[in-house]
Amino acid sequence: MQVSMEKTGDLERRMTVQVPAEDIDAQVSGRLNELRREVRLKGFRPGKVPINVIRQRYGKQVREEVLNQVMQKSLEEAITEQQMQVAGVTRLEPNPESEDGGLEFTAHLEVFPEIPELTFEDMEIERPETEITDEDVDDMIATLREQKREWSDAERPAAEGDRLRIAYVADLDGERVPETGKHEIAPTLGALESFPELEEALTGVSAGDKKEVELTFPESYRHESLAGKTARVELEVKAVETSELPEIDEEFAAAFGVEGGIDQLRADVRRNLERELRHAVINRVKSAVTEGLLERYGDLPLPSSSIREEARQMQAQMQQQMGQQDGEAPGLEAFNEGAKRRLRLGLLFGEFARQNEIQVDADRLQAKLEEVAETYEQPAQIMEIYRSDQRLMDQIENMVLEEQVIDAITDRAKVVDKPMSFKEVMEQS
Repeated sequence: MQVSMEKTGDLERRMTVQVPAEDIDAQVSGRLNELRREVRLKGFRPGKVPINVIRQRYGKQVREEVLNQVMQKSLEEAITEQQMQVAGVTRLEPNPESEDGGLEFTAHLEVFPEIPELTFEDMEIERPETEITDEDVDDMIATLREQKREWSDAERPAAEGDRLRIAYVADLDGERVPETGKHEIAPTLGALESFPELEEALTGVSAGDKKEVELTFPESYRHESLAGKTARVELEVKAVETSELPEIDEEFAAAFGVEGGIDQLRADVRRNLERELRHAVINRVKSAVTEGLLERYGDLPLPSSSIREEARQMQAQMQQQMGQQDGEAPGLEAFNEGAKRRLRLGLLFGEFARQNEIQVDADRLQAKLEEVAETYEQPAQIMEIYRSDQRLMDQIENMVLEEQVIDAITDRAKVVDKPMSFKEVMEQS
C-alpha cells in the first residue's frame, strides 16, 4: 500500500492511497473459494462447483464488495500509518481502477489542530474561601419551615402576609384578556414589590369581593399580552387565606424523612449545604479556568465537521427537552458558537490530560459515584444502576477527569483565595 498526503487547508488534508492488484486479487480469490464451498447450484454436488463457474456468476459482485472493504480498511491503516488525528472524512472518492487491477482512492479529511504545550504558571484564578456557619443552617431551616407553612381561610379582610386567590379579566383597548374564561393568580400581600398597584388594590378586600381598577402591569408579567401594559381590570376575590408556620420539633424533622429530631436535621442540612458549597466552589474555579483557557487559546482552529456534529448534538438535546414541552429547538446555526466553545474546551482539556498523563483516579471515581448516589433515597441501588450502565459510568468518569484536570491547572496557576460568605458564593454561582 502506498500513501501520499497533501495539505489543502489549515485542517484539511487530501490523502491518496494505492493498493496493489495482487492484494485485491488474493482477497477476491479467497472470497470466491468460500462461496464455492457454500453455494448450491443445480447439476453440481455441494462444494464441487468449478471455480470458473463461481467466478463467472459472482465475480463482479465479489470484487465490488472486496474493493469497498479494502478501501475502508486501507483508509484506517493509512490514517494510523500517518499518525493523523482525524476529525472526520468529508469525502471518499474511488478512482478508476488501474490497468493492472489495483485500487486507488482519494480521501478528503479534516484533522484536529496541533495544540502546543499548555502552561498556566502565569494564570490568576480567584477561589472562594468560606465555610458553613450556624446562621447558614438556620436560614435553610427557615426556608424548609416556609415550605411547610399551612394556609387556611382568614375569614376577615386581607392584611399583610395573607395569600389571596384572585380571578381577573382585563380590558386592553377594547380587547378582552383572556378571550374566554379568567386568569387566576395567588399573590401574597407584602410580597408584591414589582406590582405595588395590585398590592394597594387588594389590601383590605374580603372573600367574595369584586372590584374594578386600572392597573399597569410589570414588564416582567408572566402573560406577554399584558406585560408593561395599562388596562382596566375586573378582580374577583375567591379567598383570603392566612397561615401558620410549624414548630421546629421532632414532628417537623420527621416531615422531611429525618429520624433523630432537630439535631439530626441540622446535621443533614449542614452536610447538604457543604455539598452545595463544594460544587459551587468547583464550578467557580472551573469557570475561571475555562475562561482563562479561552482567553489564551480562543483562536485555536476547529474542524468544520466537528463543529457541525457538536451543534447537532446540542440541538438534539434541546429538541428532546423542548419536545417534552411541545416546543421546537432553534435551527442548527443558533448552536454554532456554543458548539465551538464546547469543542475547543474539550480539545484543550483532553490535550492537557494527555500532556500530563492524567488518568481517571479510581478513588475519586468511587467518591463521585457515592456523592451522586447519596442524593437518592436508596444510594446502594443507584450505584448498582450506574455500574451496570457503561454510558452512565462514562459520564461519571468524564466528570472526574475534568475535575482532575482543573485541579492540576489550579495547582500550576496563581490562586488567590477570596473570603466570602456562603450566600455570596451561592448568589454568584
